[in-house]
Amino acid sequence: MNTATPLLLDLDSFLARAEERGAPLDARAAEAVLGLLALGEARRRTGLPEPTEELAEELLHILLPLYVSATEEELPGFVAALVALVDHTHEAGRLNAKRQAKLVTRVHELAEGFTQAMTSPRRLTWPRLYGNLLRAAGVDATDPRAVRDWLEAFAARPHAGRNATLGFASSASSASSSPNGPLAEAAYAEALCAERSRQARPLLAARLEAVALAEQVRPRPGEGLLVADAPVGKPDDERDDWYGAQAAVLTDRWTAAGLDALLRGPFAHLAPGGGSAPTPLLALVEAMAGQHLEMNGDAFAPLPPAPLPASPEEQAALLRSAPLPQLLAQAAADPQGADERTRELALASGFLVREQGGALSAGPSAEAWRKGGPAELTGLALNLLGVLLTQLAEEEETAEEYDGEHLITLYFLCEQAGMTQSVARMAALDDMWSLPPGHESDPDASVPATGDYELPDPQALSAVLGIPALTASDRTDLIPSAARLVRLMDRLAALGVTERAGDAVSLTPLGSALLRDSLLVGLEGDAAHVLPTRQQMLAWDAERLVAAAQWWPKRAARPAVGDWLAAQRTDGWTPLFAAISVARPEAEPARRRALLAALDAMAVPDEALYALLADPVLGGWAEHTLHARGQAPDPSAVPLSARAVYLVDALEAVRSAASLDHRMTAARNEEEPELFAEVHAAFDKAAAAWPGGGPALVTALTAADPYTSAFLAEQLAHHPDRATAEQARRAWRAFQTSGTARSPGRKKPAKRAGGKRKRR
Repeated sequence: MNTATPLLLDLDSFLARAEERGAPLDARAAEAVLGLLALGEARRRTGLPEPTEELAEELLHILLPLYVSATEEELPGFVAALVALVDHTHEAGRLNAKRQAKLVTRVHELAEGFTQAMTSPRRLTWPRLYGNLLRAAGVDATDPRAVRDWLEAFAARPHAGRNATLGFASSASSASSSPNGPLAEAAYAEALCAERSRQARPLLAARLEAVALAEQVRPRPGEGLLVADAPVGKPDDERDDWYGAQAAVLTDRWTAAGLDALLRGPFAHLAPGGGSAPTPLLALVEAMAGQHLEMNGDAFAPLPPAPLPASPEEQAALLRSAPLPQLLAQAAADPQGADERTRELALASGFLVREQGGALSAGPSAEAWRKGGPAELTGLALNLLGVLLTQLAEEEETAEEYDGEHLITLYFLCEQAGMTQSVARMAALDDMWSLPPGHESDPDASVPATGDYELPDPQALSAVLGIPALTASDRTDLIPSAARLVRLMDRLAALGVTERAGDAVSLTPLGSALLRDSLLVGLEGDAAHVLPTRQQMLAWDAERLVAAAQWWPKRAARPAVGDWLAAQRTDGWTPLFAAISVARPEAEPARRRALLAALDAMAVPDEALYALLADPVLGGWAEHTLHARGQAPDPSAVPLSARAVYLVDALEAVRSAASLDHRMTAARNEEEPELFAEVHAAFDKAAAAWPGGGPALVTALTAADPYTSAFLAEQLAHHPDRATAEQARRAWRAFQTSGTARSPGRKKPAKRAGGKRKRR
């Protein structure tokens, strides 16, 4: 028996049988395979764990990549050990020949994923990483003294040398070779390493305890004891300490002797992130990625390009000029000279660490601040941003009303492409005011750029929010939300993420770059699919541009589409119009056509408009645009379907405006009119010139865009002309039964606090 491990498994006999067959196994690989399978609660009727397909997949893709160090050349040895165990199980009569062959085939299928997992920088733990480095350096990983000596020499290396040896930066650069890739990839991989390390040892201890408890309470017939000397009847603390110590023994056997205690003790600074919670960087990245997926799902949904620092060096310089990290660096140099809030922030972000005796000393972030390059500083900044958001969420003056509220605010600013936003408008949205969705306005210029923030007066507030006749009472209602938002933005400005002047607030280029990095590493997608640079956006084809820009705010879409057209010279108009008019399901055609409002119609060449007249979708828009220029195109050149599309959009704009006006001015519980007077008048004017009159126009509108026209049909079902009303009712009923009536489109709103929306 191998008694040096807490697991009672007959490893020696297993190795001897393999030797007899002429296929010797690597002893360390075999021990890890047997031990981890046994702790996966595999049956042991043969004296050794009996693998199954499910257990083999867990072993190769989860457990070995979590606990075992191995060079890439050693990896086939683990697969060989697992196959030999399958053969042993068959020979012992616990697996027939057919199931044996199937299981061996499955193991070989899993081998490629096993190699990927074992070599991925995102699947490391600190013990695995240092075990790999020790082996690569030729150190005897079974000699505790040699392991300690190597760690001492490693700790004495310069900061840059240690980082290069750890390999996060080099693996990140190879994984993200694009110049537009995330600078934070290395920091994210290190944060994942810290988080996996934080969880690995307790999970292993829990597996040990579960097996030992099962053996004590309900032992399996025909299976011997697996966990030696497991405590019985001991207090919880003693029992937890014992299983933790045994987990450390196993970890050392699978990585390097004495490594667990060294990385938890004198060399803990070489394995940061071992606290009780995930690193702030990791929490921030996962929250940003989660927010993006909640808003967009798996669809192609890049955010609009924002101004970014011109180079990694400029990004590093912007961060070094920010007041907050400078303050934390001072706290690291003089902990006692810092106030309590600063010390808390420095401890949480790694600028300070508390030693075993309670004294404060400079932490790994302080060293990264002094010596780190752009990539390391980007990771430091994201970590600090995560800490700052957590602190702000808990402080009374900036407390979140629901989890993740501040992050949603930052994501909203990301969607605005770095353009300035009105504090008053953002506060109204946060306070659940119902604002006109199409209303555009600049921040109010009357608010002083410096000093304490003051909301605009009621008249200016109405102009900013698009809500008529706001009162002093309305303004007073909005003050608490606006004040809290200003405090949030001003605190984030200390990190260089946001900037505010009066009512105008925006992300800085540094802020856009940091949030872009958090999205890119969290979503693991092509940068151009998540948050493209301007150059990436300019390289898109027209279809990709339209697919993305249809979801962007108009203020962001307008310059982006304009820049794209300028880059295409005279060759962009035709493919752009083709992408806008292409057939799409449900609501998307109208959303694509709405991009026409983002164009400078007067910049469209005459020849492009005349060529567009025959388009069955956009011909009506082209005709209207030419009329606005004082030209008279041939009416026969425009298909009737194109005129119907143009009328769908024009009439829906009338209906939406009338509905919005009603919501803004009506009494609280006053229902909308069955047929708005504005819709009635506009429809009758169009019907008077339409072949066949009102009923035929309803039919044409439905054919042109069933989704958009349905909302008109609901109103027109109450038209005084009976034939028109009947045709509209048919269209409305068809829409309701078509399966699209509840189709909300692709995007979902960000989560906000519960409660009814305020009406203004």
